[in-house]
Amino acid sequence: MAEIIGYAGSVFIAASLLMSNVFRLRVINLIGAVVFTVYALMIDAKAVFFVNLFIAFVDAWYIYRLKSRKDIFKFIEASPEDRILRYFLSYNARDIMLFFPRFGDESLAGSRCFLIMRNLMPVGVFIFKKEGAGAGIILDYIISDYRDLKNARIFFDSTQMAEEFKDCSELYSVTDNASHAAYLKKLGFQPDASAPNTFVKKI
Repeated sequence: MAEIIGYAGSVFIAASLLMSNVFRLRVINLIGAVVFTVYALMIDAKAVFFVNLFIAFVDAWYIYRLKSRKDIFKFIEASPEDRILRYFLSYNARDIMLFFPRFGDESLAGSRCFLIMRNLMPVGVFIFKKEGAGAGIILDYIISDYRDLKNARIFFDSTQMAEEFKDCSELYSVTDNASHAAYLKKLGFQPDASAPNTFVKKI
């Protein structure tokens, strides 16, 4: 049993090192450190116990700091030809294609583009196009280090975006990516029975 717990702790520690998101890294690392403290008690390894107990407290402290930090968000509209927007899209093109394989320069025609700023740093981009009473989401992308639901929830709930969508009755997004579909469901989007791979959110 002790050996199984030791291997489990190793798996959690190794998995934490693969996380690009700092918050997830700390959480997984904390779990690994706690498992290792239990393992150390079982095999009476005091040095391993105290080191991992210290790591667990450090992880817990940083998790608290990350959860309690007040981020500042700004949503800056940019034209499709804006150089900063173009640079952001070009720099993250490979990752964007994983979630939005249909996205391309032709998608930008007639669209509205917003850079998502978090603590004065551009962390994402939101591009949509109004069509009648609806707004089709062309791109809703956040870089991996800041990929949490806080960006989206604050964006959609902001007064600025409420004004943008005041004439719309629904938002919709088309995706073939399972991770993106799960993300949309967490934000309240529902599958559209009449259109495959389409998710709709009533405003």
